Amino acid sequence: MVDPVVGPTRSGILRRLRSSYVVFVALGVVLGALVAPFAYDAATATGGTVAVVPVEGAIDGESAAGVAAMLREARQNPSVDAVVIVTNSGGGGAAASEELYLQAKRTAAAKPLVASVDSTAASGAYYTIAPADAIYVKPASVVGSVGVVATLPQDLEPNDVVGTTGPNKLSGADQREFLYVLESLHRAFVGAVIAQRGDALQISRAELEQARVYSGGQAVAVGLADEIGGREAAIRDAANRAGLDSYNVRVLRPDNGTVRFVSRANYVASDAPNRALLPPSYLLGDGTGGPVFLMLAPMYAGAGEPAAVEAREVDLAPSNATGGDSPANAPPGDPETTNGSETATDPGPSDDLAAATEVTDGAR
Repeated sequence: MVDPVVGPTRSGILRRLRSSYVVFVALGVVLGALVAPFAYDAATATGGTVAVVPVEGAIDGESAAGVAAMLREARQNPSVDAVVIVTNSGGGGAAASEELYLQAKRTAAAKPLVASVDSTAASGAYYTIAPADAIYVKPASVVGSVGVVATLPQDLEPNDVVGTTGPNKLSGADQREFLYVLESLHRAFVGAVIAQRGDALQISRAELEQARVYSGGQAVAVGLADEIGGREAAIRDAANRAGLDSYNVRVLRPDNGTVRFVSRANYVASDAPNRALLPPSYLLGDGTGGPVFLMLAPMYAGAGEPAAVEAREVDLAPSNATGGDSPANAPPGDPETTNGSETATDPGPSDDLAAATEVTDGAR
């Protein structure tokens, strides 16, 4: 008879397995405690990109197209987490400035947007940065000039060479109607600044309409800017708003030729690789070619031509106007400046011309 092989009993095997399990659990706890901090840091550490878009020189159709393309790239590129606009411009064309305002507004709706005023953000350039979440200025920066300038239309009459089908076909409008158009642009500009700056503004609408320029410190005091600081401070703020612990800075400079300046101060302050200083007539013209609408600080363009007129100086009051708000400051149909207790005494040439108080664009 063969004796059975003596081996571990079932209870012994179970005891050994339980002991091994306890050892493995203990090792897991120790290793987990050692690895967890690194795993947590890896999960929460963030890195990204802050895009810097310069707005420099005279704002015209070409420069606006370049900046608009850069803002579009910044907000549509998933690798860009926040945007900083750096301005060194006294403004330019009204339509081009409104386009940049709309592009900035779309960008601010998509990602954190911070502005840094390097030398100047006046008139159309300030219009551009009004939608920013925060505006940083240097003490020597120049900010403001919320107003519109235009060259007046020339008086033309049909003659033996030129015929017309309507009394205003040659000039576009008589002078009074033209000034209503000019005032409507002014109200769109002022309304946009009030809508975007909100409770930060420490001045009244009437004061804003004076089209004053302010130093950086003054701009902070009146609410047109938020903080004293340079572009580095603006970049850090933008990164913080995007929740970035670490970040790269990428400058998106339009590659569409030379940056054109009509202000020597802005020209000297610029670090653009290709720039040129042009005479004020580049924007203001020489009195020919019809009216030009500008959101431009005259002090930076040397605007001294008698044909230039600021919207805030336009007198729209008819000879028999009575009561209510001054028509010179409140054309009818403007919801930003009228209330239920006021009535318009002069419907003007067209309610549509003065109705706009803020430029809006539903497109994103």
